[in-house]
Amino acid sequence: MREGNSFKEYCMTVVTRRRALAALGALPLLSVAAAPRQPLRLTMVNLMPWAGLDAQGQPFGALIDLSAQMAQLSGLPIIPIPVPYGRAPYMLRSGGSELMLAIDISPKGGTAIEHVGTVDIVVLGRDNFRFERLSDLHGKTVGHLRHAAYSPELEADQAIRKHAFDSYEQGVRMLLAGRFDAMMGVGDSIEYALTKSGGGVSQRYVLARGKVALYADASVGAGAAAALQDACKQLRQKHVMETLLKRPPQRR
Repeated sequence: MREGNSFKEYCMTVVTRRRALAALGALPLLSVAAAPRQPLRLTMVNLMPWAGLDAQGQPFGALIDLSAQMAQLSGLPIIPIPVPYGRAPYMLRSGGSELMLAIDISPKGGTAIEHVGTVDIVVLGRDNFRFERLSDLHGKTVGHLRHAAYSPELEADQAIRKHAFDSYEQGVRMLLAGRFDAMMGVGDSIEYALTKSGGGVSQRYVLARGKVALYADASVGAGAAAALQDACKQLRQKHVMETLLKRPPQRR
């Protein structure tokens, strides 16, 4: 700093120089939100093809790879944590995590920052199953993932019997064994489960569309939330989630 220059002038000179170097590609320009900080813990359901653990206990799946891209775009360190379906909202509310990826029509806590993509909520049955309206399910038993509530209308219809299952693979086995008449859930999860089973099933009927949203605890802060929101928008515009779901799971 030259003699006579104020500290404020010196700082402005440094910032200007950094911006010029960044514009030339010689130096990355970090935002305040992207400054080094404690890693943010991000939970998501441990169901494939979304997320799971390999034989070495390492996370893999579509949302694991998506969270890595989210960290790169936002400039924030993120640790992905696959957890059982009903546990993620509890962890977010109780301080066990700062972030959560979940379908936005499911019960949860925290505040939605932005969504990264959309999914189909579908219903299907065995070969001869047909569906046009909810009344077609009256008097029938419909299987669903435990703790999931993807269709408020179906949940509220007392003429439809509901039966919980613990994984989509289990749900497909129970459907084919005649334990219930139909099953519902996230289309991508059901398709993944169907690749692991034999037997004929009906076409998939779309009940609703759900947004896969990023939720955050208030402790994340406004700056980090803005950086994450921008990252989510970029991921959605590039259809990253859809691309990752179509790709065979990459074990690390």
